[in-house]
Amino acid sequence: MSQSQRTAYFDNAKFLLMILVVFSHLLQSFIGDHKFYHDLYYFIFTFHMPAFVFLSGYFAKPLTKGSKVTILIKKFLLPYLFFQVFYIVYYWLIGLRETPKIQLLNPQWALWFLLSMFFWQLSLFVFQRLSAKQAIFISIALSLCAGYLPFLNQILTLQRTFVFLPFFIIGFYFPKNDMAFLQKKGMRWLSLTFLPIIYGFIAFFHGMNKYMVFGSKPYEDYLSYPLFGGPLRGVFFLIGLIGIIGFMRIVPREKMFFTKWGKNTLLVYLLQGIFIKGLRALNIMDLNLSLLGFVTLILISVLLTILLASKPIRKAYGRFENGLSFVLPGLLAVLLFM
Repeated sequence: MSQSQRTAYFDNAKFLLMILVVFSHLLQSFIGDHKFYHDLYYFIFTFHMPAFVFLSGYFAKPLTKGSKVTILIKKFLLPYLFFQVFYIVYYWLIGLRETPKIQLLNPQWALWFLLSMFFWQLSLFVFQRLSAKQAIFISIALSLCAGYLPFLNQILTLQRTFVFLPFFIIGFYFPKNDMAFLQKKGMRWLSLTFLPIIYGFIAFFHGMNKYMVFGSKPYEDYLSYPLFGGPLRGVFFLIGLIGIIGFMRIVPREKMFFTKWGKNTLLVYLLQGIFIKGLRALNIMDLNLSLLGFVTLILISVLLTILLASKPIRKAYGRFENGLSFVLPGLLAVLLFM
């Protein structure tokens, strides 16, 4: 497979995953309306963020001192700080927050991913010095054990960082051969059953708790028997792995009309909250979701992803990002001492 085909394959995957992210966020308010919406929501969550984290690790470069850390700060920390302040003020203006008090340590909604990406990349200082087996084993052990530590919570998104760390490390060490194993005869057909199996598991699994897939809280915060948290997280880790395989199996490998939009998914991730939270503030999400409404949500998800991943938005954000490192430190100093 040529370099352009490899790029198209992964850009296709990121675009389709981003649609699932936007759609699941839109669907969240309606999961109590129908069992199908409930099951579909949790089904998507079992694999869409693990897949994103896996792909982030897959394309991560070995970490070096100096300039690489500076790049990480500019790419993840500075946008996090800006959007954290922006969304706090925005949620206050639309009535979703009582006060505009700035809190920098507790990420707003989807912004946890930026902080976690920064920490995952930094973790390569250690993990890149280990063998693949050692690194993956340690990352899994940290993920399972983190849930037993109550001080690892939503502050600085530390719990989520540990929960999804194995997917990043597996992606980092995964052979850079375009997931060729999916083309082997046996796996090619077997992998097609993975996503239906996961959906069936979710549909028949009673006692589903959103924190089983969110990974944002320690076990004692959402389980009656925290001792079983580690094995349960291990089950959902395995589900995430086969979900990644099942999803990547159905992603088109050739360049498609939507391939170009897969390059800008982080931007979509950052900006989607303006629209989705805006809709929630209008109480539109309180309506009972009909079949027509369900189809409309899918259409909105696709169109919003395309809009936010478009070239004009990308260019505008690029200019904004370049100036962010000069403006943000002064702005934060003013806000913190007001």
